[in-house]
Amino acid sequence: MDLHFPLRSTFLALPLEGQPKWQFQALVEELQPFANILHFQNPRSPHLTLYFWKEVLELEYQGIVAQAEKIAAAHRPFVLQVTGAETFGSRGEDRVLFLTIAFSEKLARLKKACPWPEGRPFSPHITLARVDHPQRFHVVKKKVMKALEGSTFAVPVDCLRLYAEVNGIKQTALRDFPLQS
Repeated sequence: MDLHFPLRSTFLALPLEGQPKWQFQALVEELQPFANILHFQNPRSPHLTLYFWKEVLELEYQGIVAQAEKIAAAHRPFVLQVTGAETFGSRGEDRVLFLTIAFSEKLARLKKACPWPEGRPFSPHITLARVDHPQRFHVVKKKVMKALEGSTFAVPVDCLRLYAEVNGIKQTALRDFPLQS
């Protein structure tokens, strides 16, 4: 893949693959009646973001790759548990609909191994959709949350994946870093 720097919207994440990816896609399908209010996460690349960079220069990219290789080499595969769905936002308006993740010591250790400074506390989640119309969402929120009731499933984690916007395509997978098994 031919990369052009600076890379935009670059992030290191834990991808959902196989059964968890299908379960994510089924939830997005279940929410289609609300597509006029919600902007869905790309169902081809569901993930849990560990770290996000707005813009990455070539030298920074090389450093990120080297760090990701070290992080992956120091961690073994593990399983996360999706425990349901919630929303967050600001000023009383819901802005993001997401899947909640049960506390995991292994995930906490993996995140702690990331050397990049974080401006806010890590709140592990898997984004389902952005709320385009908070007022209209407020009216249907109970129906949306009812549709997501019982959304619990296991997510095996066996690699880190680096994504970026490439040639105008957001969330393009650039590289995988397998966890040591």
